Amino acid sequence: MRKVASQISVALVCCILGFMLTYQFRVLMKQDNTLNLNNQNSSDVTVEIEQYKKEKAALETKVNDLQNKVKGYEDAAASKSDSTKNLLDELENSRILIGEVDVKGQGVVIYLNPNSNLFGNSVNNHITDKDLVYLVNELRFAGAEAISINDIRVVSRTGIRTAGNYILINDEKISPSKRIVIQAIGDKSLLYSAMSFPEVFSDLKAICDVKFEKSDSLTIKKYNKPYKFEYAEPVKE
Repeated sequence: MRKVASQISVALVCCILGFMLTYQFRVLMKQDNTLNLNNQNSSDVTVEIEQYKKEKAALETKVNDLQNKVKGYEDAAASKSDSTKNLLDELENSRILIGEVDVKGQGVVIYLNPNSNLFGNSVNNHITDKDLVYLVNELRFAGAEAISINDIRVVSRTGIRTAGNYILINDEKISPSKRIVIQAIGDKSLLYSAMSFPEVFSDLKAICDVKFEKSDSLTIKKYNKPYKFEYAEPVKE
């Protein structure tokens, strides 16, 4: 009787162990499948991103080629009459104003290097969107004709705002905890004098190292977003 009871006990223990091993095996298999699926999805996303980058580069090349052709037509038209040349000069000024073309000239460069502080992780210790908006306004007031932040062209439609751990400029992310470079084209002496007022960088100097210098030759890339007006339209007299 005892022998039978012992056999039954051993059988029950074996059944329980078998069940536990089977369950653990299934869990491990499920985890492996999930990891493989995640890796596959990650790989697919990476490939898709690279494909979009190639398509974007190809489209940008095509746009540049078309713009060069248009420029050739405009130059040919400008040589025919003074009135046509004046119209094209006005068109070129409008393009510079709205940021449709690359520009170059003298100006100033501002370098903002955030302080490395192991204990300063709060937002108050980082450069903010308000700091950048303030500097852009100061540069414009001093006569800047073209401005860029980390090679992102700032135009009349540019929005600058904080989004999480980043600052968005024309929907492009920049990190407030890394060096920010601001370029401004205009009268370099006037711009430098405007930046030399103590109150311009009084708040920023508490959270970052500020340097600015004159430059005889700056290049600012064009605004890379399309202009589209859905609501504003010219008033017809």
